[in-house]
Amino acid sequence: MRVGIDTFGADGGKSGLSQYIIKLLQQLALIPNGPEFEVIVYDDEKSLFIPPGDKMAPICFSKRLHNPLINLAWHLVGLPRLCQKRGYDVLFLPAANRRAPFWLPCPSVGTVHDFSSTHVEDKYDKARMFFIKRYTPVLIRRLNMVLTVSENSKRDIVSFCGIPEEKVVVTPNGVDLEVYFPQPGNSALERLQAKYAIRSPYILYVSRIEHPGKNHVRLINAFSQLKAKTKIPHQLVIAGTPWGRAEEVYDTAARSQYTEDISFIGFVDGSDLPSLYGAADLFVFPSLYEGFGMPILEAMACGTPVVCSNVSSMPEVAGDAALLFDPYDEDDICRVMEETLENDELRGKLVQKGIERSGLFSWANAAHKTLEVIYQVHKDNT
Repeated sequence: MRVGIDTFGADGGKSGLSQYIIKLLQQLALIPNGPEFEVIVYDDEKSLFIPPGDKMAPICFSKRLHNPLINLAWHLVGLPRLCQKRGYDVLFLPAANRRAPFWLPCPSVGTVHDFSSTHVEDKYDKARMFFIKRYTPVLIRRLNMVLTVSENSKRDIVSFCGIPEEKVVVTPNGVDLEVYFPQPGNSALERLQAKYAIRSPYILYVSRIEHPGKNHVRLINAFSQLKAKTKIPHQLVIAGTPWGRAEEVYDTAARSQYTEDISFIGFVDGSDLPSLYGAADLFVFPSLYEGFGMPILEAMACGTPVVCSNVSSMPEVAGDAALLFDPYDEDDICRVMEETLENDELRGKLVQKGIERSGLFSWANAAHKTLEVIYQVHKDNT
């Protein structure tokens, strides 16, 4: 069986969606006696998405296809032609909520991560929202089977796209425990201070800087409130690439009375992330909506206590291993951060529960479940 995998629609390694594709392809390549995989990839992203070895053959395209309009048009015309030319038995689209064709000459499986744009007001511009609301459900209904990463996202897909429940399979994301594990705080911090503008102690948030969806503004206000109330010595360290309306986040930080204690450190290399998590006193994840929320598990695996939003998939991922807050309520965000920082016994329990919780999620399991669905779709269509 020959399977094509379309990596277009990711963000060049700088998002959770990119990490999903990278980790999933790595694990698919390790499955013995698997199908023949061909990976459709940009020339300049080949080294990012193609795992070592010979299990994944690249089909490369120039960076001209990075243009969103050209890329959308290619998915409608060029991708079906490529599938026919290459003779794919199944096409797998791991970013199907961003890129999907209207028609294909072969069966298809696509991962739809979330519909956050339908829950977060003003997340995208009007043109993009028009496409998401009018055309994306139509394209997703054309898939033979839909994968998604949480039960919360499955409910959204069934409701928003009008897809039968039995056509949507939940394959939760994983966490790489060989990368994310507890490290001695001091040694971790020493490796970071030379590279990033941080000092100990600090509270950490890892996410692309996108307003309003990632909720940085309310977090900054809650942090400022916490500093005024408790006089804690902590920095707020915000790691992530600037995205839509990031300037509003920066402006909020600049206006804070505690602006000198708010540090934006930009995109963090994957090799530095475990140390960044491990040296933090607290990881806070205040997003307004997530299809999954991988940083929650990554922080837990590193032995860092976690507090996060009580909406969408985040309670499902965190279980009882994190304290939850209302992400729309700055007072509640402040209260939960204060409670966690000032209660050593609670912090210890969250650390232990977090390590146990993170061990329940595996990229190997995600890959095996994904391949099972691909095989089933092929069987059902032959």
